[in-house]
Amino acid sequence: MHWNIFHKYSQTILLHFVITVLVAWLLLQEFVCVDDIDLNMVRCRPKCNYGKFSLFGMTYCYPWLTCSEIENIHVTEEIGCGAVKQVGPYILHRHASAMMFEL
Repeated sequence: MHWNIFHKYSQTILLHFVITVLVAWLLLQEFVCVDDIDLNMVRCRPKCNYGKFSLFGMTYCYPWLTCSEIENIHVTEEIGCGAVKQVGPYILHRHASAMMFEL
């Protein structure tokens, strides 16, 4: 009986600690924000060091994609097409993105 109470409170304390660390990390991280007139909102993304990138809406910086990762992107639908380039949607780290590639 006493173990269950201790276990319950230790989980609560751990959860509060994790949330505190995440909030502190987000407050210390620099973000780049822009006014999106089309959506009538401010969109932000993390400011990343060399060799990493982020998209608007992301909370983390990711390493640049490798050649093999880019080769494994399969675009199944076409958004637009020009004389030498084609654009199609894909998901990158759970964020909707667009891939442009030469024909």
